Amino acid sequence: MTTLETRQINPEVDAIRHHYEVSNDFYRLILGPAMMYSGGYWYEGEDLREAHDEAQYRKLDAFIEAAGAVGAKKVLDIGSGWGTMLTQAVDKHGVQKAVGVTLSRSQKEYVDSLGNDKVEIKVESWEDHRTDEPYDAAFCVNALEHFVLSSLTPKERVNRFRAFFNQCHSLIKPGGRLVLHMMTIESPRITRRLIDDLKFLQREEFEGCYIPHTNELVQSFEGKFEIIELRNERETFSRACRAWLENLAERRPEAVEMVGEEVVQRFERYLDIFAYTLEDKVFNNFRIVLHRNA
Repeated sequence: MTTLETRQINPEVDAIRHHYEVSNDFYRLILGPAMMYSGGYWYEGEDLREAHDEAQYRKLDAFIEAAGAVGAKKVLDIGSGWGTMLTQAVDKHGVQKAVGVTLSRSQKEYVDSLGNDKVEIKVESWEDHRTDEPYDAAFCVNALEHFVLSSLTPKERVNRFRAFFNQCHSLIKPGGRLVLHMMTIESPRITRRLIDDLKFLQREEFEGCYIPHTNELVQSFEGKFEIIELRNERETFSRACRAWLENLAERRPEAVEMVGEEVVQRFERYLDIFAYTLEDKVFNNFRIVLHRNA
C-alpha cells in the first residue's frame, strides 16, 4: 500500500483532507448546485454566477464527448470530487457504470447520498486502484496537482507523474482516452506578493502539492499516450474562481457560522490567488485529451 512508504513520495493524505473535508454544505454554498470544482465553459456575455451551473455542465459534456465516452460501458474519474462528472456521464450520456476515486471521505458520503446505483466512489489513492475490466475512458479534472510531492527532485517529480500515467495506461483499454484539466506553471516575473502567495498555496492550503511545468507533464506520458488535443483554458478556471468568490461574499456570515472565520479567510485568499495568477498568466489550465497507445 502507498501509505507504508519508507520515504515519503506523495503529499500527505491529511494535507489533502485539510482542504477537501471542510464541509459539504460549505462547498455547496461556494460551488452551487452543480458541485463542480473546476473551470466552466461560459458563452460570451453570460453572467458568471447566473450561468455558472450551465457553464459547468457544458464543460462536462465536452469532456465526456472528447473522451469518446458517450454510451460507454465503464468510465473512471480520478479525483472525482462530489461525483458531478460521473453523474452527468450516466444520467445524460448513457454510461453504464461510472467509478470515482477520492481521498475525501466526505465526498464519498455526499455521492453515496445521491443514491445513483450506476455511480461508485472508492476512498483510495490513484496508485491503489485496480479493476477487473479495463475502462473505456478516464478523466482527471484538476486533481493531478495533488498527486506529486513538491519536495522531490525534478527527476523524481517527473518519475512520479510518469507513475501516474503508467497507472492510467494499465487501467484504460487500448485505444481509450484520458481527458484532463491540469494546471501548469510558467516562469513568472517574481514579486513579493507572488512569492508570499505561492508559499501560502504550497505550505498551508495545499501542503506539499506540486504544479508542474508543462514540459515535465509532457515528458511523463511519452510512449504511453498520444496527444489528441492540448488547449490552454486559463479563463475557464479564473472565471469560476471569481464566481465562487462572489458566492462566498454574498453569504459570508452563513459561511462563517458553518466553518469559522479562519477557514473562510483561507478560501477567500486561495481563490483570489488562483484567479489573479491565471489572469496574469502565471498558471496555465490545460485541457488535454490523450489516446492510450497499445
